[in-house]
Amino acid sequence: MKTKILLLTGVLAMAVLPVFAQLSAEDASSREYLINHGHSNATADIVELSKGAATGEKVVLPVDRKYENKSVIYKWVDKFFLYLDPAYDSGNFMREDIKFKPSVDAL
Repeated sequence: MKTKILLLTGVLAMAVLPVFAQLSAEDASSREYLINHGHSNATADIVELSKGAATGEKVVLPVDRKYENKSVIYKWVDKFFLYLDPAYDSGNFMREDIKFKPSVDAL
């Protein structure tokens, strides 16, 4: 009798364990979760921008912080290189229309 109760208690304990291992949609789409499970930073950026567009919230990505505490000369040189090389990462991915011809307005 004691063995049956002990076995039944063990089976119930095993059945309850997966209930505590839940993963919400918010957790599965977080930046840390995506990067820790092998996705790139660009994929995490795309997911955050898509979530921000769906909810109407402003999203601040790590690329957006590259101009913090930088001088005006650094910003001008960076924009100059953007003008010369369209493949240079401007941080405007999924944020504005594609401009097929560079213009002075980009500086």
